[in-house]
Amino acid sequence: MKTDTRRKIMALIRSRCAEGVRPVEMVRHLGVTAQAVHYHLRALLSSGKLEVVGRGPTTRYVVAGIPRFDAAIRWATSAAPPGQSPSQWVCESRDVFLGRLARISALSKEGLSDREIPLLISAVGEIGNNCFDHNLGKWRDSPGCWFEIQVTGKKAWTLIADRGQGIFRSIERVLPKIVGEQEALRVAFEQVISGRAPENRGNGLKFVRGTLSLYPQCGIACRSGQGLVDYGPLGPECRSYLEKPTTPWPGTVTLVVWSLK
Repeated sequence: MKTDTRRKIMALIRSRCAEGVRPVEMVRHLGVTAQAVHYHLRALLSSGKLEVVGRGPTTRYVVAGIPRFDAAIRWATSAAPPGQSPSQWVCESRDVFLGRLARISALSKEGLSDREIPLLISAVGEIGNNCFDHNLGKWRDSPGCWFEIQVTGKKAWTLIADRGQGIFRSIERVLPKIVGEQEALRVAFEQVISGRAPENRGNGLKFVRGTLSLYPQCGIACRSGQGLVDYGPLGPECRSYLEKPTTPWPGTVTLVVWSLK
């Protein structure tokens, strides 16, 4: 009976992975007492299968180790412009982004070492700066980038997204013969392009790829249009969160993961 109840709790939470489930909803859905639900939740938390999000009456339980970036991806890929009230995660200017970048330092409390923090800040900073450098005067509607950090499953996940023109259109200005969005992403991360005028971005994504490929605890994936690439030992794990939907993504979404001790 205990095993069956816990299996049902896990199945319910997995079915609503993005938002999680509150205990009161479990009681209503499973037809068991609140005492029984909390008993099983304590056991699932102790075993590392679940994590808690929020506090008090808004407490929700989610599957451990899975980042939840559904809101960010909807913001970046929706055809309709975002609402008038920007999300708390949107940096409407470069200055706002650079100010929030320092929040990565707080990951030292989660196990990120003093040696790793500058590397992660440099990599994420380069990606965020590219959101502005790529798209100056070429935003689809809302300028800025979505910058969000989540810690789950002993990993720090950082997502940077924009509603810009996409990497293919940016690189096409310098390499008119480039073929398709997948090739544009590969070039952006792997090929040094000399004399990238009129762009001023240099070749920073090569630095990002190199940094995140050197360490076994790192990974990165980037989606732009129909193109999708990943690098580093944990790159395929990042990639799995950017594979859907399969329809083209107008802007660019980059996900970085760094394992914590």
